[in-house]
Amino acid sequence: MNIFVMRHGQAVSQASTDALRPLTEHGEEEVCHMAQWLAQQVASFDRVLVSPYVRSRQTWQQVSRFIPGTRIDFCDELIPNADADITASLILAYADVEQSQNLLVISHMPLVGFLVESLCPATMAPIFVTSGVAKITLEKGYGGLFNWLEGPHSIRPHRPRPWPLCGSMG
Repeated sequence: MNIFVMRHGQAVSQASTDALRPLTEHGEEEVCHMAQWLAQQVASFDRVLVSPYVRSRQTWQQVSRFIPGTRIDFCDELIPNADADITASLILAYADVEQSQNLLVISHMPLVGFLVESLCPATMAPIFVTSGVAKITLEKGYGGLFNWLEGPHSIRPHRPRPWPLCGSMG
């Protein structure tokens, strides 16, 4: 299973509550840019898990213009200060129950970084820029392998590695 972990696009700094902060125009543009790039690597998502916050929902709306999702769930386990281990357990439960190929998670810092660390124990929590996307390959019995992390200002084509991947360190 491929797990794509995405941070929402740039949001306004003030709103009546944090949950109601919408994307800025720049945030919409950077999400659109990342979605177009990501569409070259994945045709569709079998499952999409989205934070219920406005900026995350708007991020999914932009991404879905370029990459369809079969099943979309809005999860309280994806709010900014949620417990990464609980969220990782939720994702692993989906992996056990479903035969999904591609799963997208849209959430917030610091959770997205800690989620990568929780799914890939040999990896320290990376810092995501707004609209940043990480790819994790999850293999049953081997855990998660951190493949890459890209942002709207650093995206580049990905080519297959010329050497075989080593198994999990843990």
